[in-house]
Amino acid sequence: MTRTRARTPVAAAVAALTLAACALWQPIKPTPDNTPLPDPVGPMSVVTLDQGWDQFTRMSYWFTSQGSQIVPYRWFLVLEQAHSTERFRSDAHIEQLGYLPAAPGPGAWNPDGLPVGFTKASSKGQDWMGMSCAACHTGQINYKGRGLRIDGAPALSSFDRFYAELVAALQATQADEAKFQRFATALGQTSPAQQQALRDDLARQTRDSAARLALNRPTYDPGHARLDAFGNIFNEVLVTALDQPSNARPPNAPVSYPFLWDTPQHDKVQWNGSAPNGPLGLGEVTRNVGEVLGVFGGLHIEDCKPQGCSYPSTVDIVALGHLEGWLRSLWSPQWDEKVLGPLDRELARKGEAIYGQQCAQCHLPIERTNPYRRITAQMHDVGTDPAMATAVAMRQALTGRLQGTPIITSLPKRFGDKDGGATIVVQGALGVMLSTKEARMATLRALIIQYEAQLADELRGAGQFKAPAGWTHEKPSEELLNKVLATPAPHEDPPPSLATYKARPLNGIWATAPYLHNGSVPNLWALLQPVAQRPARFFVGSREFDPVRVGQVSEQGPSLLDTSLPGNSNRGHLAGTTLPEADKRALLEYLKTL
Repeated sequence: MTRTRARTPVAAAVAALTLAACALWQPIKPTPDNTPLPDPVGPMSVVTLDQGWDQFTRMSYWFTSQGSQIVPYRWFLVLEQAHSTERFRSDAHIEQLGYLPAAPGPGAWNPDGLPVGFTKASSKGQDWMGMSCAACHTGQINYKGRGLRIDGAPALSSFDRFYAELVAALQATQADEAKFQRFATALGQTSPAQQQALRDDLARQTRDSAARLALNRPTYDPGHARLDAFGNIFNEVLVTALDQPSNARPPNAPVSYPFLWDTPQHDKVQWNGSAPNGPLGLGEVTRNVGEVLGVFGGLHIEDCKPQGCSYPSTVDIVALGHLEGWLRSLWSPQWDEKVLGPLDRELARKGEAIYGQQCAQCHLPIERTNPYRRITAQMHDVGTDPAMATAVAMRQALTGRLQGTPIITSLPKRFGDKDGGATIVVQGALGVMLSTKEARMATLRALIIQYEAQLADELRGAGQFKAPAGWTHEKPSEELLNKVLATPAPHEDPPPSLATYKARPLNGIWATAPYLHNGSVPNLWALLQPVAQRPARFFVGSREFDPVRVGQVSEQGPSLLDTSLPGNSNRGHLAGTTLPEADKRALLEYLKTL
């Protein structure tokens, strides 16, 4: 492992961490006035775990732009908070929003000290601040004054609050002359002509940003560690890209950010298993393009004719190939006994047998470093909240200007006046990838990068692992790409229940709280309890770790999660809930070892 110094929070000491084991089943004790409490901010020693990445790969993943464009880059560097003269990007504010501050460097990396996953991209002479995968899929847990930085782990951030406060800061800068003058001076725009041009640009950016905020405002604040990503993506494609306001729906099905290790090794991904990987790596590129469309990928569907439409966007397809390639070499994290305390090996051995009886049918064990590992999704309805899966499956939308044009995934079929929202989103992603010669070449380059990353990962493990019998790959080519596109997608029967979600291997599960797909259970100990004994309300967003219950401390944090609200149910997934207490403890100890 490597050890670095980072500007990260020193979490408050929480009494629950020092309680004896008997405290496991005691009820959560909220703060007296039920007010969420943020972690304090300050220097902390941060440990980076060995997950198969070197420093170059980690920095590349954190700061490579995928084409997301949120606000002009120089603006973000100097923008003040709405109700303060403090910079919006100050470490304390970034921490309050749940993102990870990062110092400049090492070397030429991140020269302006952006948070992890915040990126710089250039387009048409303008630099933009955007977000990459790492913003939502890099985690950190703190314990006794030390931090564990975990690549691919779910973030504890609140994107909804981040964007609402960013729009408020833009609006305040536009409305407050003193704030505007400080903004303009920091940008070097001091002449009357320069300031007028800046005012005009600020007005346009503020108007567009406020419109996006209004479009994607949920009925209930999901809080930290959760986001209705599908709802945002659907609105950006079905409403903004198609210019169809009546297609708008509030994003009311928040989920926990998925953890990303082993993602390229799955046959299908997303909580509802809706995104297949392959063939030829095309599914991976399509999935990632769709993700960027939800985080300011700037898609417009226009110039539609009987043979098809134009799909201009800011998505960087080649960069997405690199990001997916780096992800292929990522391993799940392992429990750090020096930081989190020793494991009870004898108790874990007892727990392993219980895992085989209670969990292994759905959560198959894998070798975390085996480059040939392959994971077949186990799709089940285990009684958890149906909101996310149902919202995706049932969403219908007007096709607008797509009406009468070919459906890329179902040629020679054409769009009618309505279609499934997911079908239209996939059409938008494939349009970005395939509608021009330049886009096709970028897509082919991304496929080759992913292919080469797979070969490199296999070479890394060649001394320890052997390829399974019949293991082959073909290098992507234009001919192969055309062949794949001309081949009808295999038919899949719909799941017997709309509330079906994907079970996956649990390696690294100890680092991925909160639990269930919607983040409605604070720790693994609570997940092993009958539903009536799980916390009905708890705080989310503290980085302070509870190694006894296995999850972040939930007695304090910046967001309060109420499981009685729509989309927040903590019911279902009853495996292990009827075990004797001693067996639950053994199972929990084994889960720490994965």
